[in-house]
Amino acid sequence: MNLAVDIGNSYTHLAVFSGQKEVENFNISTNNFDSVSICKKYLKKYSGKIKSAGISSVVPSKNEFWNSFVAIYLKTKPLFISNRINLPIKLKIEKTASLGTDRICNSVFGFEYFKKNENVIVIDFGTANTYDVVLKNADFIGGIIAPGIETSSKALNLNTGKLPLLKKSDFKFEKSLIGKNTKDAIRSGLMNYALYATEGIISSIKKELKKEFKVIITGGNAKKIQNKLSFKTIYIENTVLKGINIILNYNKLK
Repeated sequence: MNLAVDIGNSYTHLAVFSGQKEVENFNISTNNFDSVSICKKYLKKYSGKIKSAGISSVVPSKNEFWNSFVAIYLKTKPLFISNRINLPIKLKIEKTASLGTDRICNSVFGFEYFKKNENVIVIDFGTANTYDVVLKNADFIGGIIAPGIETSSKALNLNTGKLPLLKKSDFKFEKSLIGKNTKDAIRSGLMNYALYATEGIISSIKKELKKEFKVIITGGNAKKIQNKLSFKTIYIENTVLKGINIILNYNKLK
């Protein structure tokens, strides 16, 4: 069995895999000081069964903690996802060391999901909204990064004198595009900005590359956006975790 750990800015996501099948997943706050006991609680039933672990991290300050946890509790050395390890895709971009490991994992998952037969764009609606492009010849050619909905909400609140901070439960589409009060105006701006930016980005990628693409969407706000998009998408949860598992299994064969 494999353990996949996705260390994100807000949350750390973990999943246990048996082969390609995800058998359990759970989340903890990235800054939770009780991470060890929480992980032990969930992983106790798999004691002695987890033989490999992979870690994708966009928070370097947490890497040593997770490296030690895996080494001590699982008695194995984790594979940290990076541009330097064996990957089923080819990173055809400049300065590959700066590429976020979450984007590597999303791209690997998208490429493998379509059995290497389709050009694919993976959209992740999280702290940042990322759009990553992988061609069916395995070339990862880059992508686009924009502020996520919650990040944009916080920026409006922090950088203005009167605009309120919206809660996660506020992130939804209303019937009218035009907000009748300040809160509704912000809500409309956040949600529709993400929607129409996505519409324009996907259309422009297809036009620029003169290719057709399958589109996978994931992330906390993905389903809300998906229901409004004019083009077909496939919603899949935990693509980073699934990508980590694919990369782990890929490296076992090397």
